[in-house]
Amino acid sequence: MKRNYICFFVALLFFPGAYSSVYVEWQQEQDSVAFYVDKGFSMLNNDFSTALKILEKADALAAASNDPEDRADVAYAYGYAYYVKGNYDLSLQYYLEALEIYQATGNQLSVAKSLVGQGLIQQGIDRNEAAINLFNEAIDAYNESGDPARANPAYLNIAISQIEVKEYEKALDNLQTALELSQKAGRIDVEHLALNRIAQINFFRGNYDKAIEFYFRVLNHQAEPSNWEKSFTYAGLAQVYAAQEKYELAEEMGQKALVFARDLQSIWDLERNTGILSNVYQSQGKTAEAFEYLALNQKYRDSLYNQNKLRAINLLQLESKEGENPKLQSEKEAVEKQLFTNRIFLAILVLAVSLLLVLAILYRKNIRQKEQFTTQLQKKNQTISEQNRLISKQNEDLSEMNEAKNRLFSILSHDLRSPLASLEQLLGLIKSGDFTPEEQASLLDEMLVQVSGTSSMLQNLLHWANSQLEGSKVNIEKVDLPQKAAKIIKAYYLIAKRKNIKFIQQQVENLPPVMVDRGHISVILHNLLSNAIKFTREGKEINISFEEQEETVLMSILDGGEGISQEKINEIKKFNNRMISEIGTSMETGTGIGLMLVKHFLGINEATLNIKNHPGKGAEFIVAFRKA
Repeated sequence: MKRNYICFFVALLFFPGAYSSVYVEWQQEQDSVAFYVDKGFSMLNNDFSTALKILEKADALAAASNDPEDRADVAYAYGYAYYVKGNYDLSLQYYLEALEIYQATGNQLSVAKSLVGQGLIQQGIDRNEAAINLFNEAIDAYNESGDPARANPAYLNIAISQIEVKEYEKALDNLQTALELSQKAGRIDVEHLALNRIAQINFFRGNYDKAIEFYFRVLNHQAEPSNWEKSFTYAGLAQVYAAQEKYELAEEMGQKALVFARDLQSIWDLERNTGILSNVYQSQGKTAEAFEYLALNQKYRDSLYNQNKLRAINLLQLESKEGENPKLQSEKEAVEKQLFTNRIFLAILVLAVSLLLVLAILYRKNIRQKEQFTTQLQKKNQTISEQNRLISKQNEDLSEMNEAKNRLFSILSHDLRSPLASLEQLLGLIKSGDFTPEEQASLLDEMLVQVSGTSSMLQNLLHWANSQLEGSKVNIEKVDLPQKAAKIIKAYYLIAKRKNIKFIQQQVENLPPVMVDRGHISVILHNLLSNAIKFTREGKEINISFEEQEETVLMSILDGGEGISQEKINEIKKFNNRMISEIGTSMETGTGIGLMLVKHFLGINEATLNIKNHPGKGAEFIVAFRKA
């Protein structure tokens, strides 16, 4: 529009003869609403304050004229003006007002541009899908108006929303369409916008030379771009040069972009441009400048945030308007449905009598069929119920088998780890060759004792594991408790010797056997003895004693450690899941499943565990088994 007025005045300068005839017509138009609206539009992208004052004159004339089209044109101009400034809440109010009037007057071209304006608001609050729908509605309105080339801004803004969601290929197609239509419609401003956005896509894709080419196509265009487009172009060039580490050029472009943004008073442009400059200065190591522009950036960002809160309120208005169209459509469909119902009502009456006769005949037949179906359904339901009970039983059995399998693997991995680790260490020592033949012989004797104990332990575990293959079984039998403990102690011979720990087992006579699963008691004793070694200090003793009571036989394992806290005793008694394993006196680690297994198998065998603390002397684990 600005270029049109420049051409107008150039014509007057070079064709004086035409001046008198044209001047009268121009003088008549300059006080019209259209004149001030067009003039305001021409100033919007260069000087917002001046543009707003001009639109206020158009508003006053529209109020005096009582022409709804004049009022709608002014409302649309205000909507676009506040959109440029970034005041989306005010922009939305004016766009909605303009759309309502244009729809009432049937002005499809103006309906289309108002839809584009609403789409811009949706786009500004990141509702890109809703924005694209509005732009597509605008394209339909442009097509209905008979001037499809005017749809160029709609295609442009669809592309902008697609850029936001990173659909770059679709965006490029719509930008190309926008370019072609803008050239047909003479919309130089849309052409500038499309070229800028093509440059932006190339920047996002890392095609920096291509991005620079398109940005300079805007700056070198035969028609000078608006200050708004210059702000976007120079900001884009600043980003490209910063990405290429050409920081001086980036700084220069960023400063130019900021000048135009300040003239526009566009908060969005100011926020973007100060952010770019802050990053450029930071990349150059200019901390003071970077901090200065970062503070400005935060200021404008806070302003945008406050506007966003207002937008959220006005968004309810937009959604309300959006909901009116489906409501009107529903009302229309309801009326059409009622008309259709009236048309077929007579036909229904005629058919009703015939249908009643047919239904009377079929009624008894349906009753008989229903009785047959009910009987068959009851039989099928009974069959399904029986199958469900069978499946539930099978699931329970399978769950029990899986639980037994998991427990089996936990036991095998836990109880074999320590003896095998000791053997591995001894083999490493022998392999190093640092020992005399006599020392090697002594080590081999120790390994033989360890292997014998481990073999006995493994045999017991495998014997018990074999009994579990068909499900979790408990085979209660008489077990000599001291004899069983002595065998298991052999499996820990090397581990205890490495810490210079001695096992002191009480010698008892006439101690009755206990009633317990032989595999289970192996697991219980392995874990209790392994824990006793783990928490006994080097050179100390582990004392094992037995006591017969009225219904039980007690086995006490007192380690040579520092004792155990009451908090830990409560944790062991309370929890049935894996606990966090503590570090032993020689930095030994564990899996945390040992005591869990002990508690599990004690419960199965109707045995109990008691724990006593002897501060500075050790922790005492007392197991009570049923006496045979």
